[in-house]
Amino acid sequence: MNLMKLHATGGMMLLVALLLMAPAPVSATEKYSDPAAVNRHIEQLRMANPSLVKVHKLAVTPGGREMLMIEIGKSGTAVPAVLTGANFSGLTPLATEAALALASRIVSDASLNSGLTWYIIPVGNPDAYARYFTRPLWSDPANSRPFNDDTDDQTDEDGYNDLDGNGIITLMRVKAHDGTWIPVESEPRLMRKADAAKGEKGIYKLYTEGIDDDGDGQYNEDVPGGTNVNVNFPHLFKNFGRRSGLYPGSEPESEALLRFAFSHPEIAMVLAFGQTNYLLSPPKGGKKGAVDTENIRIPREIGSSLGIDVSRTYTLAEVIELVQPMLPQGMTADESMIASFLGLGAVVNPMPDDMTFYNEMSSDYKEYLKKKGITAERFDPAQPEDGSFELWAYYQLGLPVFTMDFWGLPKPKDEKKEAGDDELKSDTVKGDQKTDDAVKANPGKVDTVKADTKKGDPKEMAQLAFSDKWLNGRGFTPWKSYSHPTLGEVEIGGFTPFSDNTPPESMIDSLLDLQLPYISELVKKLPRLTIAELKATEKGGGVYQLEAWVANEGYLSFPIAMGKRNKVPAPAILTLEGDGIEILSGKKRTPVSDVGGMKSVKYIWLVRGPKKETMTLTLESKQAGKDIERINIGG
Repeated sequence: MNLMKLHATGGMMLLVALLLMAPAPVSATEKYSDPAAVNRHIEQLRMANPSLVKVHKLAVTPGGREMLMIEIGKSGTAVPAVLTGANFSGLTPLATEAALALASRIVSDASLNSGLTWYIIPVGNPDAYARYFTRPLWSDPANSRPFNDDTDDQTDEDGYNDLDGNGIITLMRVKAHDGTWIPVESEPRLMRKADAAKGEKGIYKLYTEGIDDDGDGQYNEDVPGGTNVNVNFPHLFKNFGRRSGLYPGSEPESEALLRFAFSHPEIAMVLAFGQTNYLLSPPKGGKKGAVDTENIRIPREIGSSLGIDVSRTYTLAEVIELVQPMLPQGMTADESMIASFLGLGAVVNPMPDDMTFYNEMSSDYKEYLKKKGITAERFDPAQPEDGSFELWAYYQLGLPVFTMDFWGLPKPKDEKKEAGDDELKSDTVKGDQKTDDAVKANPGKVDTVKADTKKGDPKEMAQLAFSDKWLNGRGFTPWKSYSHPTLGEVEIGGFTPFSDNTPPESMIDSLLDLQLPYISELVKKLPRLTIAELKATEKGGGVYQLEAWVANEGYLSFPIAMGKRNKVPAPAILTLEGDGIEILSGKKRTPVSDVGGMKSVKYIWLVRGPKKETMTLTLESKQAGKDIERINIGG
């Protein structure tokens, strides 16, 4: 039975059809497209729209799979571009479906394809994603590059083993005197760490399902696979990380994207579909970098020039206080500025000015969902990992980056706030409707829940509840005895891989139909530079003063604060031309490097030339558009 479509009918009620459907299975038999099917879909889109769609083979993965990019736009038209990357971890099938659905929407919507170029990568980590469609089912973000995890004389020799033959890799628990785990009191299917401070003694050890293939006393410590593409990007790359790769961009998938992005300066915005969601949970600050910001030494050459005592250490706050009076009026010293000036390492927190638009657009998105009838609570989406695609795009490309995860576990009914929560007390949403809200379209209200050790991890409780109610229990394998060749009597059971972030196929269309339309609102926020006014004033002696106002008609500034800090993207250029014209003050080519959202900046030239001469002023930006104005001087 098909899901009913979502409609907003003036009230806050979400129409839910899930109760009418049989529970859906969880994995490889679903509608989700495997990497080969994704590429077939891309080629079909190109063949059906040859004048609008191009396909680029960015890379071939270590596993021999093609990583394709869809380009959508009017041929020969130089317009700003939006780069969309999906599923770089390989662990988010819904992100890939979202990217494919977005491409189809763009092709059929002239308002999206006529004024923008789109670069869309539906699968950024095809090797890892392919595991979702194999048996036994297991979850790992590594691509297929061989990697010696345990640094012995063999590679990929001790992977998982499907001991109980159910096609799923889960966990093994074995009773042990030195165990650290105990069952959760209220839900014995789940496990939690014993709290020795409260007099609790662990009785179980936990292992992933498998045997000691290489006989070294460890289990599944060297599984097939090498690098997580989504932590192989340059910003905050972790050297010698288990899944980070040999160096930033060491993998063909990430290297190809790095090269593409740096050779396409028209990219003005980045969308990342995966495990994070900046629209629900904006980027967080307060992160500490690698440098001790409580004990900063000022280099002698800098201290001498600024009159700062270099014989002592300073806190970051003290350095900011010292530097602020030395800055021009209107400029504010902040953590990022000082870190860059003193060479304290990579910036790790968003720029304060950028947080303004992130918070504003998050509020707007939540209001959008509310108008669609979505008021249910869900868990706080993850923040990006160090070395991820989205961190690199913001911190190094200096672009506005918006991320979406499209679905998250709904809070169980008994975990929600009761009295006093106006958003959950709508007269049109009663009884189990609240839970159904959360299940079907819980991109809505974010709520972070603290763990209660007696009840177990709240997300695991929610995952189990979702499995029981909506997956007919397929999201969790009950513990069952098994005679292990080396561990003896064990029990095998636990959560099905992907069941915490991948809804059944019956929900795909409704989730994407609800959220993808908001992307058209995002791209409307892009900066748009125009020449708002151009006038000439005669000064005598054949000299004229030209004044031009350059306006940014978009919501986002050009560039955003991080781009301004990094001096990327390239500035727009004002070019002044005219026959027989001599420029006395100003330049023929003038960079336009900072125009706030919905603001204007004035530029002035003094020129000498014959009367009634036509002058042309051209404004060009690869990211923010083009405009031309002409004026006759002296007539």
